Amino acid sequence: MVIGISIVVLILLLATYQLSNIILKPRVKTPEDIYKREVENGRIVPDLFKSMEKTKIQIPSRYGYTLSAVVLENDVTKRIENNHKVAVLCHGYTYGKLGAIVYAHILMELGFTAIIYDHRNHGESGKKYTTMGYYEKYDLETVIDWCYVNFGKDIRIVTHGESMGAATVLNYLNIKDNVALTIADCGYSDLRTLLRHQMKTIFHIPHVIFMPFAIFCLKLRAGFNIKDVSPIDGVKKSKTPILFIHGDKDTYVPYQMSIKMYKECKAPKKLYLAKGAVHANSVVVDYEQYKRVVRDFIKKFYDNER
Repeated sequence: MVIGISIVVLILLLATYQLSNIILKPRVKTPEDIYKREVENGRIVPDLFKSMEKTKIQIPSRYGYTLSAVVLENDVTKRIENNHKVAVLCHGYTYGKLGAIVYAHILMELGFTAIIYDHRNHGESGKKYTTMGYYEKYDLETVIDWCYVNFGKDIRIVTHGESMGAATVLNYLNIKDNVALTIADCGYSDLRTLLRHQMKTIFHIPHVIFMPFAIFCLKLRAGFNIKDVSPIDGVKKSKTPILFIHGDKDTYVPYQMSIKMYKECKAPKKLYLAKGAVHANSVVVDYEQYKRVVRDFIKKFYDNER
């Protein structure tokens, strides 16, 4: 009996270890693959991308690796009246900084100097475990601190994130409230709920059995508890204006998560549900409407606060 239980537990631990690799060591796309995909999907217009002035930088992380980043500027961002406007953009899970170009372009049209960077274990940044927003929020803090040092203390920063990047910019609000405005596109409210959903819909395994093992395995391997990846907690306590964006056909990260965070948010807020958009697809389904929503929110809660 004892031997049988031990074997079952061992099998569950081994299975959970393999599942934990999906989070901690995902198969990330190369910059070349991302660029090709972004062009094919209409998210990068090659001529516009080439016209951007790009300055590559390496930002040291507190965890012993470097974050590969690029500062993007154009004629609009370099106007004197826009010197205080900076946007920091966070890409999604398994992707890279080039995936943020479509959003950077929108913000650059509004005068924001844009900073895009690779998360840990993605692209050209250091190869530490992916933690779905836990350590990533501290890397975001490092990038934001770099901006204040290099662009001046009088800058006002907008953060934008897609998917895991959205969870990161919202999770950042758990530790700092020093950005002027946040845009969260298809983010999850908390990692525990997301894993339960994906165990059921993608992996077809019972979360009641696997969740305790997942919590233990991630804590043992990467030193964080999934309950601490809780963007909704940052949303509840932050005074930062937040624009929530989500596709109403998103089943990978259910759009109801953004609705829940919107309802819990006490700060100035707006929710835009893009009709017919699947995960990380809202900007493609209706690009002009996406731009209008972003522009109007910034005009109301950023420009009017200057």
